[in-house]
Amino acid sequence: MIRRRSPAAPRARGRYSFRTTWHVAAAPERCWAELERTATGAASPWWPGMRIVEPAGALVPDARIAMLVRAPLGYRLRCTLRIAEVDPGASLAADSDGDLTGRGRIEIAPHARGTRIRIDWDVTVRRPWMRALGPVLRPAFAGAHAAVMRAGERGLRRVLERDASGIRNPPNPGD
Repeated sequence: MIRRRSPAAPRARGRYSFRTTWHVAAAPERCWAELERTATGAASPWWPGMRIVEPAGALVPDARIAMLVRAPLGYRLRCTLRIAEVDPGASLAADSDGDLTGRGRIEIAPHARGTRIRIDWDVTVRRPWMRALGPVLRPAFAGAHAAVMRAGERGLRRVLERDASGIRNPPNPGD
């Protein structure tokens, strides 16, 4: 039996659910460590389009991370993540407030030749123009999300490969 979603479910005004899976050739511990360094402000930025404005002091429940996402379509989204759950080395869930409200979750697990990182993002956009134009621009917004996520995967792969090679380049001035 095939179950179909209610016609209203995928078109709920301003609601988006994304699931992204990355596969990287590095140990899960190394992937977690780099994500943790990024969230706490200890790493150089490697995710184009995503900037940590206010890092968390540590990845613990109730810690907050303010971030700015620059979409390839030219708009910016600001949100604050409040960490809700942490299983160090394995998963993190956070509630989002700001331009996007909802919940995100990252899960890290061993994979055949490295690590699988799954990122779930269930949010509602709060910016009025995005809510108003969502029925028409939903495919463009989903495409922008996918582009930002692909850039993140490429950036993480680069930093992990660089670290594995032992090459250390300083960040560019102005970054």
